[in-house]
Amino acid sequence: MSYERTNHPVAIVVVLLFAVLAGTVAIASIWANQQLLSTGSWVSVSDRLLESTDVRHRVAEFLGEELTAGTEAQLIAAGQEGAAALVGAQLRARQTELAEGVMKTSQFKLIWLEANRQGHRALLRVLDEEAGAGEQVVINLTPALRQLALVLEEEGLAEELGVADLAGFVEPGAARIKVLEAQEVSAAQDAVRVVRHLTAPAIIAALALYGIVLFLGRRRLSRTFLGIGLAFAATGALSLLLRSIAGDRIIDNLISGNTDREAADAAWRIATSKIADLAGIAIGLGAVVVLLVGAVGVLRVMMRSTVEA
Repeated sequence: MSYERTNHPVAIVVVLLFAVLAGTVAIASIWANQQLLSTGSWVSVSDRLLESTDVRHRVAEFLGEELTAGTEAQLIAAGQEGAAALVGAQLRARQTELAEGVMKTSQFKLIWLEANRQGHRALLRVLDEEAGAGEQVVINLTPALRQLALVLEEEGLAEELGVADLAGFVEPGAARIKVLEAQEVSAAQDAVRVVRHLTAPAIIAALALYGIVLFLGRRRLSRTFLGIGLAFAATGALSLLLRSIAGDRIIDNLISGNTDREAADAAWRIATSKIADLAGIAIGLGAVVVLLVGAVGVLRVMMRSTVEA
């Protein structure tokens, strides 16, 4: 009987391709459930986001802009247009630097983590349809903005600007970052309903497909295991490629400036680090299998040479 009839090479390749796709779906699902849709994991991610220079700088710019704009608006509303112009100009010149200094404090870190924890819980309530329809999801950084103003007061910088109660200018609801628009909720809920229950079926499908490959290629196990090792590596490589493509598309839709892009790129890398970890494991496992197959092949050749000698 020929090799083609006994080992089904075409069928093996096709099944391996489906196994790669199933493994890629499994990696994406594990990431979504364990990192994106877990509040505890997201708080850990937000902690790492704050440690990123690019992300921290962009958040500092945002908070500085919000504090300056809010202070100017309050002074103008009080009929102090001259003071608004003077204080606004002085704040604007130093707003990012001052905000970054405050963001390095332990008090700010606690406020930042709590804001992300509450925002993520609100997001999950909406995605799991536990909140009202049409609800907008935001991360409320008003406490963080107020902390920035209080530190400036304590250090005497607010007094230098001619404003005694800078924290008093921070209105409720200031510095809110939109996470999910009301019109986007329905599509997001549909996606989450699928992702929530996708991990186990994807893993089972991948394992079943690899089992089929072993059955079809049982007469040439060395070649079969080589194919499996390459499939593992391909699963990791495909996951990394899709992560990169998805990141580019999402970032292109959300931002326009180069400065924002650097921060968004850093945030995406941190937020999808689970994908990189799982992809690395798949590539490493595939490399181990390929090396073992190669080592076994070399050993067989050496043994055959010894016997013939």
